[in-house]
Amino acid sequence: MNMKRSLNLVFLAIVLVQQVFAQSVDDGKKFMYYERFNSAKDVFTKLLTANPKNDEAAYWLGQAYIGLEDDAAAKKTYQTALQGNPTSPIILAGMGQIELNEGKATDARNHFDMALNSTKFKDIEVLKAVARSNAYTTAGDANYAVAQMQKATTLKGFKDPEVYVIMGDAYRKLIDGGNAVLAFKNALVLNPAYAAAKYKEGRIYESQKNTEFFIGAYEEAVKMDPNYGPAYYSLYVYWYFRDVAKAEDYLHKYISVIDADPQNDYYTIDLKYAAQKYGEAISMSDALIGKVGPDVIKPRIYRLKAYSYLKLNDYANAKTSADEFFKKVHDHDIVPKDYELYGDIMSITPGSESKSYQYYDKAIATDTVYENKVEYVQKAVDLAKKQKDIVAVSDWLAKQYAFKKSPSNVDLYNLGRSYFDAGSVSFPYYKKADSVFAIYTEKYPDQAYGYYWRGRSSWSIDTSMTNALANPHFDKFIEVASSSKDSATFKGQIKVAYKYFIGYNVFVTKDYKKAIEYCDKILALDPADQQALDYKRQLTGGKQQSSGTTPGKPTGSKPASGSGTIKK
Repeated sequence: MNMKRSLNLVFLAIVLVQQVFAQSVDDGKKFMYYERFNSAKDVFTKLLTANPKNDEAAYWLGQAYIGLEDDAAAKKTYQTALQGNPTSPIILAGMGQIELNEGKATDARNHFDMALNSTKFKDIEVLKAVARSNAYTTAGDANYAVAQMQKATTLKGFKDPEVYVIMGDAYRKLIDGGNAVLAFKNALVLNPAYAAAKYKEGRIYESQKNTEFFIGAYEEAVKMDPNYGPAYYSLYVYWYFRDVAKAEDYLHKYISVIDADPQNDYYTIDLKYAAQKYGEAISMSDALIGKVGPDVIKPRIYRLKAYSYLKLNDYANAKTSADEFFKKVHDHDIVPKDYELYGDIMSITPGSESKSYQYYDKAIATDTVYENKVEYVQKAVDLAKKQKDIVAVSDWLAKQYAFKKSPSNVDLYNLGRSYFDAGSVSFPYYKKADSVFAIYTEKYPDQAYGYYWRGRSSWSIDTSMTNALANPHFDKFIEVASSSKDSATFKGQIKVAYKYFIGYNVFVTKDYKKAIEYCDKILALDPADQQALDYKRQLTGGKQQSSGTTPGKPTGSKPASGSGTIKK
């Protein structure tokens, strides 16, 4: 009887421990939901200390470390867990996330597939772990994440709003705002108080610059759950440059619901930057680095210093701070604006200007906001023009043209002209110019510009004129320009075309009579044109030319008039 009672007590104790354990895991996951990663780390560390074989606690401890930007600790946590259980599905999913951040996409996918196959796609926590890894890493496959979350919605008894939030974030990564918003709304159907879903919906509207909707979504999120810090933070960021007092109010609310941490002083320093108190921001940053320690401080403090120095026109220290930021930050924690910052610094660092382009390129490649991409390209175009690097100008104008949703005739013309100008440095650009102006003549057959510049491009390719590449284009140009109501504005270009035909008839066909006819056509337009007078004098047996110019050779110089900006 006593033995039976003892066994019952043991059984009851096990049940009670399991109940406490389950609640503790939920507590830790709740901290993760609020992005209170330090609190979550403490919970899961204690759980794992109590039971080193607790794979769920190990998985979430790794996630907390990732949230704290400590991938090394996360990796060590997963490696240790796998030593005890090499086939643990949840840990394999976590390790896959680390491998994605390390650029080992194949290894990661193998681990994801192993985790899913071993659970036969029926464990919702494993499905979410795999989807989380792919939705929230730069190298992750967002479509793969969506597929796993769609499977999760078909499981018996499904009612987990987080599934739809992860799905929505995966759609957001795919720049599919419509499906992302639908997913977040589905999460709210399952749990109307799920603030994360309303907040994430706001993120979509913010990417679309729909101010009314995204501000409303953030404000509604904190009404749903006054402890949901991320929404307060986004409201703080929105008011950052618009109303420092409002920003400060939201910052205090944010700090009141997140984990206490000396590094929270960063936000106060950030407000100094917003208030244009750049010197104070720098000195306070240095003090915080000294207080926390350079090996512990988050890299963002160096980014803040770089921006502050840049505003003070202290480019050397801006570069030093930016270098420190990039040295310390994890690649997957870099945002497009970081690349823009470094590009801006390089653009004003003597001797390093050309290095800016690679950083603007990285910003373009990683930013999902169209307007931001356009801004980065324009910065590169402006820099290339400032540097008078005509090849770089043409390359960046090509990218700018590709980004335009409805490019105009002026855009196409400017691209063609930039290619033509670059041809004087790199011959293949003449061929690019010819291709662009071929498109121009097809799209705008009634405009003379395309024919003229296609003629100039072909002439630069066929400098000897033996292949007569420019002939049909100059002929068409003369026809269209002469019949145009603005024919007077094309006088300079028409003279260039006539001079081309003088050279062609002198050096290729030996038809001097025809060459003289073109001399007369020029003189009919401009009786004082000295080159035409000299050509005709030579061709009619006169004395040596008074000018040393050989008829027919392309000079590559701009026409005397009418070569400026064209109208839409």
